[in-house]
Amino acid sequence: MSESEGTAPVGAAAAQAANLARQISIRDVGAGPLTLLFILNMVDEFDRAVLAVAMDSIRAEFGLTDTTVGLLPLAVVFITGVLALPAGNWADRWSRKGILAGGALVWGTAGLLAAAAQSFIQLFLTRAMLGAGQGTIGPTHGSLLSDYYPVSIRGRVLGYHRAASPLGQVLGAVIGGVIIATAGWRWGFVAAAIPGLIFGMLALKLREPKQGEADLKEAATTNPLLKEFLASPEDRWGFFQSLGSIWRNKTLRYLILVNAAFGFMLVGVVFWIPAFFERHYDYSQQNAALALAALAFAAFIGTWYGGPVADRLLQKGFTFLAQVGLVAVILLTVMWTAAFASPTGEVAIAFLFVSAFVVSLGIPGVINIVAAASPPHIRAQAFAAFQLALAVCGAALAPVIVGFISEFSQSNFDMSRGEGLQVGLIAATLGAGIVGSWMMFLATRHAAADVQRTMTEFLEKQAERARRKAESG
Repeated sequence: MSESEGTAPVGAAAAQAANLARQISIRDVGAGPLTLLFILNMVDEFDRAVLAVAMDSIRAEFGLTDTTVGLLPLAVVFITGVLALPAGNWADRWSRKGILAGGALVWGTAGLLAAAAQSFIQLFLTRAMLGAGQGTIGPTHGSLLSDYYPVSIRGRVLGYHRAASPLGQVLGAVIGGVIIATAGWRWGFVAAAIPGLIFGMLALKLREPKQGEADLKEAATTNPLLKEFLASPEDRWGFFQSLGSIWRNKTLRYLILVNAAFGFMLVGVVFWIPAFFERHYDYSQQNAALALAALAFAAFIGTWYGGPVADRLLQKGFTFLAQVGLVAVILLTVMWTAAFASPTGEVAIAFLFVSAFVVSLGIPGVINIVAAASPPHIRAQAFAAFQLALAVCGAALAPVIVGFISEFSQSNFDMSRGEGLQVGLIAATLGAGIVGSWMMFLATRHAAADVQRTMTEFLEKQAERARRKAESG
């Protein structure tokens, strides 16, 4: 077979996948892996919501300042992000289901220990331990789902999986809020820990897919050589080699920075929303938790339907998907700023609800771009870098920064605790939103070319291996 004959089917396969020429359903592939990983992702966010609802209670019990109590979410997300990078490299080289099951065991145990903490230091250390376990989620989940499900339905799959996060927030705010109000914040952590332990162990029953398996199966429809050659790629890149390749990909680099902005607003700032409604609008703790639940429910609905929307919009190309993401970041910045500046709690909730729904429609498309632009043999590492940006650069810093601005405003401008927190939330949202919007704009200029190049290079490499094996056999 000539070189042109071998590469033409590969290029056709890449174009076919990118343009969504062939449609299948999740049911055709199997919904089991998605369901289990959905539940684990939901339980993870349940715990975060419990902490957000309990923030003022913990602050009062241990006599903490806003800045100090803001270190609790930092302990979780900072360690989560830092450990995500080595976890991503491990997931590219070893069993991903074993890594995520071990991580679930660690975070479930940490949740139980947090419930027994007798000092702020003990609670801080248990949250750091929880972060060590949760650091396995981003790289293993994203990589597994991308290998189980082909690009033609990957938007739905990754969107549904992402929808587990706001659903976990809803359940954590509502169920956790009731538990905290009736039994105290410690039992809220217990309620989050036990499901993590149970479903983490069930993850060991998952089938370990080969790296790039879904992409190869899709390509095999136009290249018969690949039908008999669905082996895992030979490449086993080292830690720094993987990171270097990811950073040189302009689309991935810009989207990593965009995710830092999303993390700052959608995770870090959100930690202060219940306290904001309690202080600024005189809501009770349970009603403040319901405000968070309303926001999370809107995000859940938007993300759930955003997956199918992303699959349909993929027909217009990855550039269009990136442009939708740009609109989402801009809307989030404008509407959240308006929400925090609102005169009443009801108006603030309306802004948060509408913006969370609209913005969440665009998030699955952004995640789909990350999956498509990442070479399969280092895809877990790419998702790990994505999580690092969200956790360390965004979610870990935001609670502390908002708390610091709040205290600074109270001390230097004679503001009330509610007014100081309002200034902190507006400043953090505007700063992160402006940076995120610019990075997303830059990503729109490179997304289509980077995705096409990544897919073509991978398929050409596998086709060459298939030809060599066929000739030697």
